[in-house]
Amino acid sequence: MCSSNVPGTRSAVTATAAMCAVLAGLAMAALPQAARGWDGAGRAGSRAALANTPLPSPADTTLAITFLDVGQGDAVLIRAPEGQTALVDAGRGDIVPLLREMGVDGIDLLVATHPHADHIGGMADVIGSMPVRFYMDNGQPHTTATYRRLLAALEARPEITYLEAVPRTISLGSAEIEVLPLLPQATTDTNNRSVTLVVRFGSFTALLSGDSEVRQLTHLVGQGVVPALTLLKAPHHGSDNGFTWPFLKAARPEVVVISVGRNGYGHPRPAALRAYAEVGATVLRTDVAGHVAILGFAGGDFGVVRGEQVALVMRAGGERSGIESAVVAEGDAVVGARGAAGAGVAAAAAAGGAGAAGGGADLRLSVYADAPGNDNRNPNGEYVVIQNLGAAAQAIGGWRLCDLANHCFSFPAGAVLAPGATITLYSGPGRSDGSRYHMGYRRAVWNNNGDTATLYDARGAVVVAYRY
Repeated sequence: MCSSNVPGTRSAVTATAAMCAVLAGLAMAALPQAARGWDGAGRAGSRAALANTPLPSPADTTLAITFLDVGQGDAVLIRAPEGQTALVDAGRGDIVPLLREMGVDGIDLLVATHPHADHIGGMADVIGSMPVRFYMDNGQPHTTATYRRLLAALEARPEITYLEAVPRTISLGSAEIEVLPLLPQATTDTNNRSVTLVVRFGSFTALLSGDSEVRQLTHLVGQGVVPALTLLKAPHHGSDNGFTWPFLKAARPEVVVISVGRNGYGHPRPAALRAYAEVGATVLRTDVAGHVAILGFAGGDFGVVRGEQVALVMRAGGERSGIESAVVAEGDAVVGARGAAGAGVAAAAAAGGAGAAGGGADLRLSVYADAPGNDNRNPNGEYVVIQNLGAAAQAIGGWRLCDLANHCFSFPAGAVLAPGATITLYSGPGRSDGSRYHMGYRRAVWNNNGDTATLYDARGAVVVAYRY
């Protein structure tokens, strides 16, 4: 064993012998703007800034958290409003081409949540291909060839500063990353010592926790460190051992992203999907949507970009201008400029292309879920209204409107929403006439106790969502 006083920690960090060669090359000078102290919850920690000179930020800044489509594995790219980047896990294979596609040419903070191949398999390639400033893991060694390859890559880059995942707060531009306390080594398995991060930008809060299972999630709840969340990365790829009810009730996520691919484990498990729906979360999956970028705004609202559009947005720096996104808010949602139609949240118009929301289109979506009498006997008593508040007609042919249970309606080819006009979509059967449409169900669709209506364009990208 060897020890080194890594800057930004309150005590010496102990590393395995395999890490000694890495630690030996660390610079002992303090991290930029480092200041030790206690956080607001009374937990010992430290604060370390990952940038001395912030880049100019756009007027409306966003924190982009992108779940790369790496199959059955995790690779989560975090980009601060000022441009600093963190990469949490790196999938099973080489993800450098994906990072280049996203406009990434360097990593400020690289985090290995735990040493399983589907999380660290691509990490050596990242270290060998671009500048990396800081590397963090849980300090727990592994015996695999994949892990040894990662160690060799770190040993070849002595300028990379090693950080063990002890409680601390790290500044990534104007965002903050809090490292939550781990279970002690030798007390549990590898999954249950996944590095767990809370990412904050204003009122937007996200939690990333690798392959955490019941024991670690229970530990986090017991420590009182699980905040109310905007975004949750589904622990353990949506496994049924990747959630507990106390954890979900503490977190109350608005959106859950499941990083998953073809697998023999049954991920995501139906029990997990039901649990996420039960707490009212919108669920997005990389095996369905491809890349998923959540764009967090300091006010707490957020946008969603999916598939091939993600790279376009990331290369543009994640500004609202030119972004196709969905914003979910309590009781209202629009597509347009902030404040349009009295809503306190917004999403910018699409970058263009067939089926995308046209530039300048302002759409408001509302759900009227409580039908008179027995809802299941009066399905046309519940309905959705979509209003075009903009000055231009919006083509909606091929667009889909879905609830959380995946009851969907596809608008017919040629359907258009005129300026200032509304269309009404009834749950039951009937004849459509261009302003009234019918989903065709003979039972109620919308949950009176809360649901989310999501409007997708013809390419499957989220245009706008409404939660009630």
